Amino acid sequence: MSLLANSYQRFFKRGWLGSNYQDVFFLKEIIEPGNYCVDIGAHLGYYTIELSKLVTDSGKVIAIEPMSKFNEILQTIIKKENRNNVEVLQVALGGDGEYVEMGIPKINHLKKFAYARVMKASQHLEYTETEKIKNASGDELFKNLPRLDFIKCDVEGLEVPVFKSMMQTLEKHHPILLCELADKEERIKLYELLMFAGYQVYLLKEKKLHFADVYVGTEAISHNHYFIPIEHEERLKHLIAR
Repeated sequence: MSLLANSYQRFFKRGWLGSNYQDVFFLKEIIEPGNYCVDIGAHLGYYTIELSKLVTDSGKVIAIEPMSKFNEILQTIIKKENRNNVEVLQVALGGDGEYVEMGIPKINHLKKFAYARVMKASQHLEYTETEKIKNASGDELFKNLPRLDFIKCDVEGLEVPVFKSMMQTLEKHHPILLCELADKEERIKLYELLMFAGYQVYLLKEKKLHFADVYVGTEAISHNHYFIPIEHEERLKHLIAR
């Protein structure tokens, strides 16, 4: 996995990655120096490292990676890259109780490291590695942040519980959200959860943000959805397709 992470960084710097990574390349269009960003489900730091560069030393990135194996690799990469504005946390968000059980599943006889998840939410899967992870509330975790501009969240279908744990934080800061949402019902639930803040949903296609009606089965290059609050739309209007 260390080799994979290092190879990714080399390929990314050379621009050799394809459309599956379009959202990482797009970060430079929406993130500004001094921003505070959170990467939930940071894995091997694909988003974390790029966010760290974009916010510069005046900003901050909080990378949340609950699995020990990935967390250790991520911390090694951050040290190697001298990313002093990154804080790495090993917690789970939005779970029930003080701890949650997480695991790496086996799918089609292959261990899927990228699909690590809370086992209770996917009991039908076979797990090859498991781990007990401390659970946290987003509101408690982020209560002292002076600002919060952007959150990327990829937690294998548990995005709604994660954001439910930080409703006060979202109401206070109204950050842009980038979420991987493959399931239509989960898209609807998250949209309806965030309606109070005037969030609209967009999909990235050909370097432009296209409005997405979550109640319609819109096709996307990836499953990544941008939830943008109304106060950011003016700043980003040149990126929004009309």
